[in-house]
Amino acid sequence: FWTEFGQVVKSGVPMDYENKDKISHLLRYKTTKSDNKEISLKKYVENMKEDQKDIYYITGENLSAIMNSPHLEILKKKGYEVLLMTDPVDEWVTQSLTEYDGKKLKSAEKGDLDLDKVDDKKKDEYSNLFEFIKSKIEDKVKEVKPSSRLTDSVSCLAGDDFGMSAYMEKIMKASGQDMPVQKRILELNVNHPVLEKIKTIFE
Repeated sequence: FWTEFGQVVKSGVPMDYENKDKISHLLRYKTTKSDNKEISLKKYVENMKEDQKDIYYITGENLSAIMNSPHLEILKKKGYEVLLMTDPVDEWVTQSLTEYDGKKLKSAEKGDLDLDKVDDKKKDEYSNLFEFIKSKIEDKVKEVKPSSRLTDSVSCLAGDDFGMSAYMEKIMKASGQDMPVQKRILELNVNHPVLEKIKTIFE
């Protein structure tokens, strides 16, 4: 039933504002821990770890791409479950459904996840390199900063809290919309050996 009508049910969240909370109980998503099964938001909340405050999600074209996204590294390390959203309508669902059961829905690829802090000493050590990198690509990126979401990868592009996700931008372009250039934030992992080597060469 969900395979056939899931997209229609989801579209009720942004389109039927009066009933969006009722509809939210019907939503089903695969997650990083659901073993390819779809679960409800209620089940997700029941599975949340004690120290977890938010409901995390990531949007994208296909499951394998978003499952292996570097944006999920800190969430996986902490053992937090992430909703995997691959329907275009999910972009509008997350804009309308900002919280569920008192828990905020938070994108894994936008804004600061506030889960780990970057060491201030490391920030200072890399500040000159980051300023140099930004000066070379400032027409393409909004900011270059140390990442608190990466644990294994050297870099990723993140969006602002209220910015457009990469998938949403792709959907809009595919539908023929004339989109302004969305500058993203280049996040770099200051604990990665590749970045350490780049810093040594730069110095």
